[in-house]
Order: sequence, then structure tokens, then C-alpha cells
Amino acid sequence: MTERPMKRIGDSRMYLAEIVGQEGLHGQRMQAGAILDLMDVLAGRIAFSHSGSRVATLSFDRVDLIYPILHQDLIRLEGQLVRVGKSSMTIEVKGYRKDLAAREFMPVQRSFITMVAISEVGKSNPNIPGLLYETPEEERIREEVSRRQAIADRWRAMQEAVDASGPLRAADVVEELNRDKQEFLTPAETEIELRRQFLPRHLNALGTIFGGDLLLWMDQVATYTARHFTRNRNMVTLAMNRIFFKQPIFSRDLVNVKSRVVYVRRYTLEVEISVSLQRADGEIVPSHSGYFTVLNYDEAGFKRPIVTGLRLEDRDQEGLKAYRKAKERHRFWREGQEASSAD
Repeated sequence: MTERPMKRIGDSRMYLAEIVGQEGLHGQRMQAGAILDLMDVLAGRIAFSHSGSRVATLSFDRVDLIYPILHQDLIRLEGQLVRVGKSSMTIEVKGYRKDLAAREFMPVQRSFITMVAISEVGKSNPNIPGLLYETPEEERIREEVSRRQAIADRWRAMQEAVDASGPLRAADVVEELNRDKQEFLTPAETEIELRRQFLPRHLNALGTIFGGDLLLWMDQVATYTARHFTRNRNMVTLAMNRIFFKQPIFSRDLVNVKSRVVYVRRYTLEVEISVSLQRADGEIVPSHSGYFTVLNYDEAGFKRPIVTGLRLEDRDQEGLKAYRKAKERHRFWREGQEASSAD
């Protein structure tokens, strides 16, 4: 058996820097989709450089934007490989924005993106180099990635446990924070559904739709869904949680996206996004999913309480389970934040 070639983490390090947004909107908040798009580009470039193979996006873990991105901000993204599996590669991406007052780059986000190497026949390519860990810092990163993988496994198990649970009662699931609202919508009343066909200009080297374009669209839909729910235009994505890319999208596919509000807190809400494809032969297949946390704010830029809540009833078991899973995701995130602070 041929010994697997190895590459150093340092050899994978790259960065991108770009002024984002529009000059006419200088200083105004912009949607998270812009930085998600750049993150996908950088991760794909790093994965391609390491593997020497075509690559595709598999997933994003949670992306939290520590500070808002403004139009005409200078954004710098730095990335490196931190784990290589049989054909998969995990890339750590850190984002920074240039603070004009301090003339320094300030951290904006940190996330992990998983890419997969693709062979010439469209299958996963196992013939990619492994990864060397040579310094104490690199060993620390390897341990952190292993911990994150364990957390991801627990996260999936938690979501599956809710799906497998018996009938739920709204009185046992819904938080007091949701009950203390001025108006209420059922989950069905929050739904937004869109359909589009991407064009050849959106194709990547694999002949499929570029992941960054889809992320931009998903973020746009999530924000519109949040605005529709709150009747407030001043909303912006704070976090994106667990985006999964399950199927490639071709230019001949019709792409359907459904979104709905599944959880509401005092100033934020969570939008669930699910994407399905109608293939050329008429087959419908699920392709992408993810969750977006959106902040409600006022004209002055301050957080604004959300006055609309979800009307959940015992007979709406689908809505109750979606709410409970979202509540568990929030708890999961809070525990992770506390653990990070303790470290």
C-alpha cells in the first residue's frame, strides 16, 4: 500500500481581504451573507490547494458575528486546514474588520467549514494528503477540533431525540418569554416560500452552483422572513448555525426554499431554512438546511424588543417539536459560550 503523503498546516494558510458592500450605503449594517460568501471562497481555495482536487462544501458549523459588518468595511479572512479525513477537510476561518477609529483589525467571527475532495467522476476522492501537526499550538487545535466533532455528534443526537419523543404539550415546552408578547402568529403564518433557477454564471468548477451564492440567498430569505414576522425592516443576521450541503445544485434544477420562524426571544428570533431541488426529471430531493439567528433593532441601531410571539398549540406537534429543538439549540449554544469563557 502506498504511504499517504503528508502536508504541514502552515502550508495551507491563506487569507482574503476585501472592501464589502456599497459606497452609497457607507456605514450602514449589511447582511451576514457577504462574509459567508467570502468564507466559502477562502475555505474552497485552501481545500483545493491541499488536495489538488476539485472540492465541494459539506457544512458550516455555527458562525457568530461578534461585531456588525458595515457597508464599505475592510474585511480580512484568515484560514488554515485543521483536520483531514479520508476525503474531507476541515478549515478554520477567522474574520476581522478594520476599525477606522483604532486603525486596527478587530475580530468578527471564527468558524469551521468542512469541504470534500471530488474525483473526476464526481465521487469523493480519498487520494488526498494527510495533515502534519508539528507544534504545541497545532496539537491544541487538533484537540479542539476533536472536541467540536464530539459536540456536533451530541447536537445531532439531541435533535434526533426531540424528533423521536412522544406527543408534546405546549404548556410544557413554550417559554414564558414567548407568552409575554403583544401579538401571535402560528408557525404556518410565518412561512415564506421561494423558488428560483440559478444561471450558468453561478456555476463553479464542478459545474454546480457555487455554495457562496446559495448562502447569500439563504441569508436574504432568513432576513426577509424575520422582517415579515416582526413588521420591522431593521433586522440583521447575528449567527448562522449548522448549514448542511446535502446535494449538489445544477443550473437545470429548480431550487425551492422554505423558511419559518421557529423560536423567539426578547430581541432575537431563529429562522429555519430548508432547501429542496426539483431535478430535470421531476424528482424532488432535499438539499440544504440551516438556522439563522436574526436581531431586531431600531432606527438608531439599538436592540428593539420583539412584540410578536409564536402561537403554539398541542395539536401542532410539528411546530412544537421545531420550537423545542430550537430551544435546545439555544441552550446548547449558551453552554458552549460558558465553556469557552471558562477556558
